[in-house]
Amino acid sequence: MTKFSVRARQDADQAESSACRTALPSGGPRATSQREGASCELYAPGHQMHYRHQAAAVRSPSLPAREIVVDDTVLVVMLEDGRELEWHHHDPERLRRVLESVPGKRVVYPSFHGLRVGPYWFNCARESDDWQDCRAQAHSRA
Repeated sequence: MTKFSVRARQDADQAESSACRTALPSGGPRATSQREGASCELYAPGHQMHYRHQAAAVRSPSLPAREIVVDDTVLVVMLEDGRELEWHHHDPERLRRVLESVPGKRVVYPSFHGLRVGPYWFNCARESDDWQDCRAQAHSRA
């Protein structure tokens, strides 16, 4: 069993929350969801992916994505069978970085509006979801 200090973890959490940009040790895309000094704590479609949502998605039918085009918060997912899905995501910068940095399989879980790019998961909002851009809400609060 690995031993760790609660105090050291708290200090690390504070340091991480104060930094807007955190690189992964592997040099991969940033894992943090913070953008422009603001963070989103929503787990609604198009925002953060909750671990239970991810667990349900991974057990559901999946489809391979042939191509993904990101235009601001809108992403168009072209499926292998020729169909297209138009979804939204609150962090297009992170989504673009991951798509560019992680070559390989892109998998869509339509029943759970989930997108997996390598080890990274995105909770997307479908056209039918009541989705709001949290970036606009953060600017209106400032």
